[in-house]
Amino acid sequence: MRPELVLHAGPPASWDELSPLLRTALAGAAELEGLSVDELVLGAAQDFSSMAGGAGAITASTPVAVVEDATTGRRAFHFLMEGFGRALILGMTGDDVFERLRWLRDEAAPALEAALQELGGIDCDEIMVEALRRGDELHNRNAAATSMLAERLAPGLARAHVADDVQERLFTFLRGNPQFFVAVSLAASKLMLDAGHGVEGSTLVTAMGANGRDCGIKVSGLGDEWFTAPAETPDGPGAQAAGPSCGDSLLVECAGLGASVLPAAPALWPAVGVDEVRTREIYESTLGIALAEHPRYRVPVLGDRGAPVGIDVDRVVATGTRPVIDIVMIHREPGRGMIGIGLTSPPAACFGKARRKLGESSATDH
Repeated sequence: MRPELVLHAGPPASWDELSPLLRTALAGAAELEGLSVDELVLGAAQDFSSMAGGAGAITASTPVAVVEDATTGRRAFHFLMEGFGRALILGMTGDDVFERLRWLRDEAAPALEAALQELGGIDCDEIMVEALRRGDELHNRNAAATSMLAERLAPGLARAHVADDVQERLFTFLRGNPQFFVAVSLAASKLMLDAGHGVEGSTLVTAMGANGRDCGIKVSGLGDEWFTAPAETPDGPGAQAAGPSCGDSLLVECAGLGASVLPAAPALWPAVGVDEVRTREIYESTLGIALAEHPRYRVPVLGDRGAPVGIDVDRVVATGTRPVIDIVMIHREPGRGMIGIGLTSPPAACFGKARRKLGESSATDH
């Protein structure tokens, strides 16, 4: 990072190409950083091994969750999750929003860092495996995972002698913010798919996100090029006022989580407007365009079947089936915040463009 750089969701874009929602959020992030909008240099978070959920952003002073592959040393990042309600991640600004962000930066993050140093890190894969068995789908429901994370942090905070009042506010925050773990599941998804990027000829989707106007994907065998098309508006309860999809969390479903394993999270079904039959349909359709079932991420209600992981561009184009994403719907007017949770898919044109480019590359090679 450098002082003027701000990382945002979705494919790369100029300031004028971003949606009003995302411009509002990035202006808020700049204000918090002490920068003017004119000073900002924009970057797509996924081009920096990072994730920016919703309308959130990463600036030079933003505290991030760091997920590391202990074998290779690879890392991926996501900002600490503010929660729902009045939050920058939902395109909302104001003194209350900035106060929480400053607290996360100046007090919560140092306390968490001290605890993690004492603990030598936390095995997030272990938490994710268990959370799928406890009713999370690890995109828009992370209640079990957040609770397990808090349990593991507690002894580290005590050993680090973090002040009692800081611990009390931190645990109160976690209790009221069951989505806190999503920062970890998003970063873990990025880390998994980054490991498969850059393989010659590979049709694996390794990046996917939307910026409130356009949606884009990257493909393992096509380097760092984004393939974009206008983002679709999610469908769900109250969707009439929603704007086009915004956020990097679309990638979670490519790692086999979120809507791909919605049968695991019945408590989320009413919010999304689906029933068990529909969730099983999504799982089966995703299996048809995925490269494998995850060996550890399993869903008991599906007979312990594995999560469908690794979206294949070839299979998407051949079948016409697209990944289904459960996503927070944000009001199209900046400052109005969250409407609810709905379903969306990346545009078919993204996959079509990538498939044609793969064909061109193959023809050139031969």
